[in-house]
Amino acid sequence: MKKLLTFILLLLTLSSCAQEKNCAEFKTGKFKYVDEKLPFEIIRNDTLQIERNLKTSVEIHTSVEWKSECEYILTYKKILNINRDVSDIIGKQIFVNILETDGNKIKVQAKSDAIDDELEFIKTE
Repeated sequence: MKKLLTFILLLLTLSSCAQEKNCAEFKTGKFKYVDEKLPFEIIRNDTLQIERNLKTSVEIHTSVEWKSECEYILTYKKILNINRDVSDIIGKQIFVNILETDGNKIKVQAKSDAIDDELEFIKTE
């Protein structure tokens, strides 16, 4: 009986320490990558995301389709201020799963036929 009580207390302690994701806070707003090698400003509303490179002024426009509270799909719509043909990218998708949220930080898993990375962002507004 004592072992059972200890086990239950351990489970309760672990479950109370587990952090819940607050994905709704990250559906809209302004963001930047935690990795300073990625100098992008990201602006997202319910249906559109624009990533702008602060050094080159390249703008990536994607539609946003939320599949669940913590999963969404980005579809490339247009890329501006770039000096090469990117027509092969238009229409491609990135599948994003929010893994963690912590205050104004978010960690996601982004997958497409070109990438499979974990990325971190900071919500700035």
